[in-house]
Amino acid sequence: MTAQTDERPRWRKLLQSSLLWAFATIVTLGLTIIFSFNLVTASDVQVRPGEPANEDILAPRSVNYESEVLLNSARENARASVQEQYTRDGNDIGRNQLNLVNAVFSFADVVRADTLATKETQLSYLQAIQGLTVQERVGLDLLELTAADYDVVKREVSRIVGDLMRQDIRENQIRDYQIIARREASLELTAKQENVVTNLAPQFIVPTVFPDPEATAVLRDAAAESVGTFPVSIANNERIVRQGDIVTALDIEKLTQLGLLQSQLDWRDVAAIFVASLLSVVLITMYWHQFFWPRERNNGRALTVLASLILVFAAIAKLMITGAGFLTYMFPMAALSMLLSVIYDVRFSIAITIILAALIGFLTPNSLELAAYSAVGGLLAILTLQDAQRINAFFRAGFAAAIGYCAIILVFRLNQDTIDVINMLEIMGYAVVNGVLSAALTLVGFFILGSLFGLTTTLQLQELARLDHPLLQELLRRAPGTYHHSIMVANLAEQAAEKIKANSALIRVGAFYHDIGKMNRPPFYSENQEGVNPHDALDPLTSARIILSHVTDGLELAKRYKLPYRIRQFIAEHHGTRLVKGFYYKAVEQAAEGEVVDAEKFRYPGSRPRSRETGVVMLADVIESTSRALQPNSEKAIEKLVNSLIDEDLTEGQLDESGLTLGDIRLIRESFIKTLKGRFHVRVKYPGNDELLSVDEQAVAGTAVAPTRLPADVLPIQLSEDPSS
Repeated sequence: MTAQTDERPRWRKLLQSSLLWAFATIVTLGLTIIFSFNLVTASDVQVRPGEPANEDILAPRSVNYESEVLLNSARENARASVQEQYTRDGNDIGRNQLNLVNAVFSFADVVRADTLATKETQLSYLQAIQGLTVQERVGLDLLELTAADYDVVKREVSRIVGDLMRQDIRENQIRDYQIIARREASLELTAKQENVVTNLAPQFIVPTVFPDPEATAVLRDAAAESVGTFPVSIANNERIVRQGDIVTALDIEKLTQLGLLQSQLDWRDVAAIFVASLLSVVLITMYWHQFFWPRERNNGRALTVLASLILVFAAIAKLMITGAGFLTYMFPMAALSMLLSVIYDVRFSIAITIILAALIGFLTPNSLELAAYSAVGGLLAILTLQDAQRINAFFRAGFAAAIGYCAIILVFRLNQDTIDVINMLEIMGYAVVNGVLSAALTLVGFFILGSLFGLTTTLQLQELARLDHPLLQELLRRAPGTYHHSIMVANLAEQAAEKIKANSALIRVGAFYHDIGKMNRPPFYSENQEGVNPHDALDPLTSARIILSHVTDGLELAKRYKLPYRIRQFIAEHHGTRLVKGFYYKAVEQAAEGEVVDAEKFRYPGSRPRSRETGVVMLADVIESTSRALQPNSEKAIEKLVNSLIDEDLTEGQLDESGLTLGDIRLIRESFIKTLKGRFHVRVKYPGNDELLSVDEQAVAGTAVAPTRLPADVLPIQLSEDPSS
């Protein structure tokens, strides 16, 4: 798998090589520009916006120009004067809320009619209604109403909700309309009726109009474009800035137009920075090409994220470390190290941390101390961050980085002739704050990167792993067999992921969602069939198209529910480019003499798994579905099933791009076999031994020999223990 022939088209090789060259070029130039920014020979005029001027500054000549500062300010004011626009999405929302009211009261009808249930039980049923808060007194009043009073309550709630949902209600007006809903209750209601109506009706009030960013943007752009130009005339010897006055952006613009703020770069310093940046980028690029290029060469996103992180943190370093004072010790190197560790891997993050720490040390005063300070803090954060699936793990790593920072401060301060204890303790305090802020910045960085580049963050995985996620609940309702299969695949794959040190949280979530496309046509998949197989009435090609469609259907659902890119990869890659063998060979059998069946029409679109995580789920998926169908009832049968299915994918090259090594495959086999042994640890049903089993055991044993349909891309496997088999 690691020594395969590169059969990519020439144009793709050139494109992918160009990505690496583009990365190296952009990062080198970016670092050079960032670290050269302050290498200027200052002019005689020394002013900073927002600070008082040290002297009067007069115009040395007359200048006329159009002010960008005044124009931008006027445009911003024009934009701000346009109120946000709202739009109403039809009348569906109001109808939906009325339908919800009817559904809730229909359920309440059933609860009230249940004469065998106690009041406490009936109340618990009402309080279990999702999305509705039923207080104890309200629920008891509803249950105690007479039939006539209860009908009045239903009509009153429907009337109030229907009337108010015709209004244009914004998100920030919900509370106001809920108050109105309480006041709308009829004065003729009894105390119990009023209590029920005023508590339930407001809960059905939801927004009916929503912000229309496009319409707002159009109006604001039009308002901004309507602003005219702002010509500025400066006379010779005119006072531009008065001594003691606060320097404004307009003052800076005038001074720039007069040429009083121009500066020059020292080319020797720029050349030194360029060489240092080039050396750093060459080392990073060589490391990437050696360890990441084989599996990430198709992923320009990974290089884009890496370049962005390096340049952003270089800019932060420029602002903080090259300045004076405590900001030097607040540079969050540990945040960059943790981000790289989770997004890529530990070895790569260690290499980047050392390289960038050396570069920062070279380009700043107190170079050795700052280089050691940055490197030690970053390395300790990396080595401490073992479980990136928990938020508190990042703060533990940040605390470890803070300890490293403090240690370096002590090393470089205790050997001085005179020790300023107060100053040293103050700097150590900044170091501790740095560690905490680094952890927080890492989490914020994950959120930003996830939004910009589609990266899957720890927080996203935690949210998607909730079984009450709307998409999983929809899968459970429409395709319960597929839902159960996905849970079993997740358990099987997660155990294997732990063995090979893969991202088990990502694998679990990916397994949850890998088959969501099946909910569009549940009966056509074996796990959802109850005795009737609709494929029996279809030709093989039609059946294959239906089976293949669950991948594209799943990707459409993933896009609709905005699942992250890494999760969508599991949907696209969990079958690789396998054939739907069952229907393909059936088509071959039914083909007329001389007719050639196009195998590509029976093949999954792919691509093959391009990460270790999707490779593990691909194997777990086929092994779970096949084992569920064949019900292996012995250790040898389980081993034969696992080995034959994995060997088949290896032979077909399905795992060639996954990054899984032979050692990984061995550990995956062992994990699957161990998990399946625990799952199928039942006594096999033999003729005449029913009386030795309990009723429950007979039911379980019966499943070991029950004929079940195999998945469509797996051919029958003989699991007999007969040596001749």
